[in-house]
Amino acid sequence: MTSASQSNSARSESFARQEREALAGLLLSQGPSAPTLCEGWQTRDMAVHLYLREHRPDAAAGMFLPPVKSHLECVTSTLEKRPYEELVEGFRQGPPKWNPIRLADSFVNLSENFIHHEDVRRGGGERVAPRELPAEMRAELWRVVQQASRVMVRADGVLVVFEAVDANPDSSAASPERHICGAKQGDEVRISGPVGELLLWVFGREDAAEVEISEDKPGAQKRISRRSI
Repeated sequence: MTSASQSNSARSESFARQEREALAGLLLSQGPSAPTLCEGWQTRDMAVHLYLREHRPDAAAGMFLPPVKSHLECVTSTLEKRPYEELVEGFRQGPPKWNPIRLADSFVNLSENFIHHEDVRRGGGERVAPRELPAEMRAELWRVVQQASRVMVRADGVLVVFEAVDANPDSSAASPERHICGAKQGDEVRISGPVGELLLWVFGREDAAEVEISEDKPGAQKRISRRSI
């Protein structure tokens, strides 16, 4: 790994830890019964998910593999009986050393922790303004948007153009950073906004994300969907 790559990875890992700490603190301050942006989930459900994902990968596999789903449900039911504060503090400590996900902290956990932090921040139903994020963190999240959108976004004959107005110090609404995914050609849909808001949109939080969407043909936006993960 080059020194530049090592530096980027270290920054991402640091931001992931910052988001983890902030999310854990918010979960404790909100208590176990607060609403979140995740449909049907209160903060206790969020705490169970976060803990399980990092401490019980055998069960977390059930999120993606149907044969393991019953095991996931069994472990989830058991964790729901544990003290809320214990689950949150377990998440705050990060994945155990034996869990390979620890090695992916600079990418997977940055986006996971950021998104779920916003799920709790904005879960009350009232508009909550986007946070002011450090420039280096915005650059890392922009890389996540570019990579995740290729997997998450499904576009039926639609060219999807993401425009980040704050991806780097030189970007703005007049000259945003751009990323294209979806169909190689077809009707165009532009999704513009701050990087963090674009990430929330990619991961299905469109009702809460502060983005502007324009389409060059009526109905084009309706042909875009996101994968459920």
